[in-house]
Amino acid sequence: MEESRTSNTLKNMRTGAIVQIINKLMAFVVRTIFIQTLNSEYLGLNGLFSNILSVLSFTELGIGTAIEFSMYKPIANDDKEKVKSLLKLYKVSYTAVGCIILVSGICIIPFFDMIIKDIPNIKENIILIYVLFLFNTASSYFFAYKKSIITAYQKQRVINNADSVCYLVKSVLEIAILVILKNYILYLVAEIFTTFVENIVLAIKANKMFPFIKDKKVEKLPPQEKKSIFSNIKALIVYKVGDTALLSTDNIIISSMIDVNTVGIYSNYSLIIEAIKGIIRNIVDGATASVGNLNAYNNTEKEKSIYFQLVLVNFIIYSFVAVVFVLLLNPFISVWIGNDYLLGISSLIVLASNFFIEGIRHTSLVYRSTLGLFSKVKTAPYIAAIVNIVFSILLCSKFGIIGIFIGTTLAQLASYVWMDPYMIFKYEFKSPLFEYLRKLLVYIIVFIVEIALSLWIASFVSGVGILSFILKAIIAIIIPNTLNIIVFHKTKEFQELKERLMYIIQSKIKRR
Repeated sequence: MEESRTSNTLKNMRTGAIVQIINKLMAFVVRTIFIQTLNSEYLGLNGLFSNILSVLSFTELGIGTAIEFSMYKPIANDDKEKVKSLLKLYKVSYTAVGCIILVSGICIIPFFDMIIKDIPNIKENIILIYVLFLFNTASSYFFAYKKSIITAYQKQRVINNADSVCYLVKSVLEIAILVILKNYILYLVAEIFTTFVENIVLAIKANKMFPFIKDKKVEKLPPQEKKSIFSNIKALIVYKVGDTALLSTDNIIISSMIDVNTVGIYSNYSLIIEAIKGIIRNIVDGATASVGNLNAYNNTEKEKSIYFQLVLVNFIIYSFVAVVFVLLLNPFISVWIGNDYLLGISSLIVLASNFFIEGIRHTSLVYRSTLGLFSKVKTAPYIAAIVNIVFSILLCSKFGIIGIFIGTTLAQLASYVWMDPYMIFKYEFKSPLFEYLRKLLVYIIVFIVEIALSLWIASFVSGVGILSFILKAIIAIIIPNTLNIIVFHKTKEFQELKERLMYIIQSKIKRR
């Protein structure tokens, strides 16, 4: 079983990374052509409506995560009847979510004057554009429920492969429409079409991989079990509200307090940061189902050991990438689309710090989900939502866009950074949180030193050409990774990760 988990994890990580790299490269190409063929106000609308629909989609995480968690044990026990029952519940629930998003989205239309400070100067009808965004988001829920069984069986790579092909087709269609027709409406229609096709393809694939799910005879879940699942769903919806208020409201606040053009400028940074985050998440999340499978066997010591290893892995990856963002993102944007699309270095440091903080807490999010600790510490999402919205608005009025980003920082530190680990240590590991907090403090101090030292050394690099960019890239590679090795190479987690890596390498050599 251990070998199977490791094998599935590695395959999911590998395909996840490859798919995300291909997808994000294509997204970058499409964005470049988008900027060249349409004005920045289209870019701002793109970011704004995507943000609004992220807010409306908050219900999805509750259902998806809760039911996938419920599948881990029956899958480990090869209980196909229970899996069928859960999948039927997933289907009914997701259909309801799609309808709720559709209706809620339509209800927002009368409030556009409040959301959009300055109506953009474009020829297309803004409401039509929004309705297309809305339909694309809502319709995906009517077909996507079968993805859950593929993920729960640790076959995420199947979804990754389908996503890669469909994303490539979508990108080619969008590029052709932008270059030849310069038509924004058709650009959105291409996205709707490929989303629909991908969901149909994955539904067919799920039927072939797991023929038993086509059986029309499905037993009803026991009332107590259904009650437990919906209790988890309600708790997760609360968490999703907090996450949404934390991570998906920036564009709405920028649009309502500054303007849509600034949304467009920020959306370029967001595109790159989210692209890199997506690649990392797909690598790390390749282990999620395997963690859930491990947790089903109730080996607490092993769970805790893997937890700390994953925290260290996330720290090493996210601290390094955050330094890269601080040193290289502005020079890259300048070369890519020009100086008119740049944010200040202070804003960039805060954005990179938010990226790092979100990454360092991701392990706790994975464990909270796979352990089913959905109804514990219910105050975390409320604190995150209130702190983020209140401080983002207050600080934006005083400091501008950087104030919105600082609001996100404060919200994360005040809630999820310590509350999720608290749940895990109290209810699963049954040990004091101090061990985690001590490590977390060290990670944050080392991260601050890496940012400060990298910026100081980079300040001696003058000019804006290729040589300057290469020198800063070398600094970004050497400083954080060298410090991480020096500080952590003797820790238990580092040694365990090294042993695990050596075992994988030796296994591959033996198979050859």
